[in-house]
Amino acid sequence: MRAAAALGAAAIMLGGIGVPTANADPLLPLPALCGFSSPGDDAGTEVNAIKTLKASYFSNIDAKNWDGLRDLLAPDVVEDTTCSAGPILYGRDPFIAFLQLTLGGATTHHQGYDPHIKLKSATTAEGLWTLDDVLIFGGTLGVHGYGHYNDTYSKVNGQWVVKTSKLTRTRLDLINPDGTVIQADAPISLVVSKVKAITGG
Repeated sequence: MRAAAALGAAAIMLGGIGVPTANADPLLPLPALCGFSSPGDDAGTEVNAIKTLKASYFSNIDAKNWDGLRDLLAPDVVEDTTCSAGPILYGRDPFIAFLQLTLGGATTHHQGYDPHIKLKSATTAEGLWTLDDVLIFGGTLGVHGYGHYNDTYSKVNGQWVVKTSKLTRTRLDLINPDGTVIQADAPISLVVSKVKAITGG
């Protein structure tokens, strides 16, 4: 079971198999070209609240606190992982189900830093975060990933939530569970094949 979970997580997250997008709506944002851009920088209480929101987003994923994560997402959130070889997920429940499948059995550590947050109105904002994450599958193989999140946020009933999020991967390193590098800047296809070899998939 542990090996199957590890293989499934790596295959889905890193492009081995497709996951159907749930509740796809043609009026919702379509995938953009891979890349990222800074919306600019603001400061103040609202920006600090958005920074706290994103920090909680990462910590809830790492703690596998799916109920806590759900509270941080708009009901119609759009999570675009196409620039990380994954699907687009429409709605917070399909996104959380995806995370439970891909990361529920993995040991993870996500770190977001260098935030650039721009308020667009009293209830909307955009943000860019640099990502550094470590994903250990089945206690046998890991991935050290790098990239960026371009997000939009909405303030609903006095609380900021994630409205859209696009993850763009810039590099993946294959690592041992102790963090030593097996191969730097590994192609996604190699990452998937290594996980399959270790897990017997």
